[in-house]
Amino acid sequence: MTFSSIIRKNFTYNFNKYISFYFVNSLIIAMLFMYGSLIYNPTIINDIGKTSVYETVKMALMGIIIFSIIFITYTNLSFLKNRGKEFGMYLTLGMTTKDLTKLIFVENLGVMVASLATGILSGALFGRLFYMGLNKILVGSNILYKLNYKSFLLSVGIFVLIFLGNVIFNIFYIRRVSIIDAIKADKKKEVGKTNNIIGFVSLVLLIVSLYCLPKTLLKEIFKNQYYMTEVFIGLIIVSTYVVIGSLIVLVKGIFSKSSKAYNRNLLVLSNLSHRFLAYKNILYMLSLLVAGAMFFVGYSYSMYSSTVEYVSMDNPYDIMFVETSEYNKVEKNKVEEVIGNGKVEKYKVLEYLEVPVFREDGDSLLLWSNNQPVISKSNYNKHMGENVEIKSEEAINITIYNEKRNYEYPSSILTAMDEKQSEKIRNITVENDYKLSKEEYEKILGKNTKLKLEKNNIKEEKGIPFTNRRDTKNYSLGTALVVSDKEYEVLKKSTRVSSIKKLHLINVNNGEEAFDGLISYLRDENGLDNSYWNEGSLSGLTSNDERGDKESYRPVYKGEILKLRLNDNGMILFTMMFIGLLFILANGIVLYYKVLSDIEHEKERITSLNRIGVLEREIKSIISKELAITFFMPIFIGGGLGIYFLYVMVSNWQINGLLIKKAIVVLLIGAIIQGIVYLISRKKYIKEMVK
Repeated sequence: MTFSSIIRKNFTYNFNKYISFYFVNSLIIAMLFMYGSLIYNPTIINDIGKTSVYETVKMALMGIIIFSIIFITYTNLSFLKNRGKEFGMYLTLGMTTKDLTKLIFVENLGVMVASLATGILSGALFGRLFYMGLNKILVGSNILYKLNYKSFLLSVGIFVLIFLGNVIFNIFYIRRVSIIDAIKADKKKEVGKTNNIIGFVSLVLLIVSLYCLPKTLLKEIFKNQYYMTEVFIGLIIVSTYVVIGSLIVLVKGIFSKSSKAYNRNLLVLSNLSHRFLAYKNILYMLSLLVAGAMFFVGYSYSMYSSTVEYVSMDNPYDIMFVETSEYNKVEKNKVEEVIGNGKVEKYKVLEYLEVPVFREDGDSLLLWSNNQPVISKSNYNKHMGENVEIKSEEAINITIYNEKRNYEYPSSILTAMDEKQSEKIRNITVENDYKLSKEEYEKILGKNTKLKLEKNNIKEEKGIPFTNRRDTKNYSLGTALVVSDKEYEVLKKSTRVSSIKKLHLINVNNGEEAFDGLISYLRDENGLDNSYWNEGSLSGLTSNDERGDKESYRPVYKGEILKLRLNDNGMILFTMMFIGLLFILANGIVLYYKVLSDIEHEKERITSLNRIGVLEREIKSIISKELAITFFMPIFIGGGLGIYFLYVMVSNWQINGLLIKKAIVVLLIGAIIQGIVYLISRKKYIKEMVK
């Protein structure tokens, strides 16, 4: 028999195993190709800096690459291990490890070439559907599907590197395997040990950590011990591993309370005791895999579906722009005229100051902020229709976002300064981690107006819709300090003119038309040509030059922010959906390989059951229950952890209940996919076991 005939017969015999191995590789290449085409797409590249779409695609591609390396390596190792008898027979018949290495290399090369061909072809063909799905999610944008040679080079290059890495691994694996080891490779039981006491303690630690983690983040407990957050996360991850191995003991204890239920499931529980110990590592890793998929897909889906609510919370006004001594100097009645009479539902103008804030840091002062917004009591009351009272050396810290966690504004010094003093302070603090000695502070500022606020005299008010939230290089809006009229006027008289600003906040009933007219009017008033203010951005970031200054004062329109945010969240959702689908498929495929590799060992147990009179339908029922528990345990544990960590992440937000409901929908979809893989595996398993 020639070497080529051995390869041919070997391929025919292991065809089913090759198909699954080939399918995994082909799927990953197709994913690499499609995301490669996205990262080199001109539309995506042109959006760099405006939204986080490019960064999202790049992050997703890195995730797929890392996943590809780990998963292909795992399937390769499983493929080798499950052929132990075959390799042992070849070695017994006189084949050398060199011949065996060559055999495996030729096989893998054939799988690689076939996977590359079909993976790239399917990626190119289904890429159009991929882009159609993406464009359905995006709002007002259309990303054209274009084949790019860089996409081919990327997917081929990454896969070839993974292939070469596996070839090197296979060479070392074969050289170190003896005949006996090869024959027994697929029979080695991965049985560990369990300790009921350790399992119970781990369960208690897990429950306590799950309870304490969100409370620690909200500073309800361990307020100043930030490291406890990491401690509880570590305990959750570690204790989950121990609990998985001891879980069947707990289940047995529950069933033992009912002798009828215990006796009915005795055989299932007995075999699961072994299976959970043997599968402990795999079940744990798959649970983490599902938890990651659940967390990222659930978070992205809930954020996308709640985009309107979030944008509305951050933008209570349809249109906002900032007026300074240099930019956007207009009169309210003129703006109303430009927008259109009868089209303005609400128009407010709020004056505020931008004041540098220092905080004591030992013997030094820390420049905490260069542009803390400060509002007078009268202006605030008029703007919000309130009647708050503020005494001297007191303040209210107002924020537009409504968080559950309480924030204590620390003791601060508000200081008015001119341009020269500001430049001196900036030069010193930039070189010294924003620190300034008290002597230098007094020397530079001298008798400048200062307002010291003790933290006990600063009240916090959350969820105050006094402005739209926006951060640019020239202003930051979303929080402000409200002080007494007297102290506000003292600060105003001493501060530089450029720090006195006005917020124009408008609600209209013809948003897009009004905004376009306002943009055109303000562009002319500022002496800007048509190359300015053409596109908005989510971040508000601009270049650090004169053009960037002008771009930063572009008006903000809620409708435009909503479209950008929907596109941003839509891209994240679309990306995470595919990665999550990969993770769920990987979970099913790993269990598929693991369960089918145990068929030979389980046949002995089934034979024993037949001998003692257990009927075929009873055996099928036992198998179905065992596989169902094994397959759905990662979904149950991992999905639960994913939902939990998502809850912890959004526990500080007021609409966290809405996000969790959306995420549960994702978990149900993942369970359905896992159920399909379970049914396929059960059919194959029963077919092999019951003949």
